Amino acid sequence: MKDRRSRWNRIQNILLILLPILILLSLAYTAVTGRAFRQRNTGRDTTPPSLLLTRDENYFVLPGEMYEEEGYAAYDDRDGDLTKKVEVSVSGDMVRYRVQDEAGNITIRFRKIPRISAGKEP
Repeated sequence: MKDRRSRWNRIQNILLILLPILILLSLAYTAVTGRAFRQRNTGRDTTPPSLLLTRDENYFVLPGEMYEEEGYAAYDDRDGDLTKKVEVSVSGDMVRYRVQDEAGNITIRFRKIPRISAGKEP
C-alpha cells in the first residue's frame, strides 16, 4: 500500500511540474501563430476595389432629357462595401465613376450615356 501511495505521489509531483509547462507552451504557440496570422493579413493592400456598373438595356436618354443613373456598386476585399464612396461625374456623353479604398487603391470606370438622336428609333 505504501509503495502504491508513493508511486501516486511521484505521478502527482510530475503532473504538477508538467502542467504549468504545457500551459505555457500552449499559450506561447497561440501567441506565435496568432501573430503570424495577423502579419499575413495585415500586409500591404494592393488590390483595387471592384466597381460594377449595372445596365438596363431598354434605357435611353431622349433629346432634351437629363441622364438618370442606371446604378453601380463598389466593393473592396478589405474595406467591404464602398458604394457610398463612389464619386460620379458626367461630362458630355460620358459618366465617370471613381472609388478609392482605405489603402489608396483607385478604380475608375466609364459609361457612355445611351442617347437617342431625334427621329431615330433605338
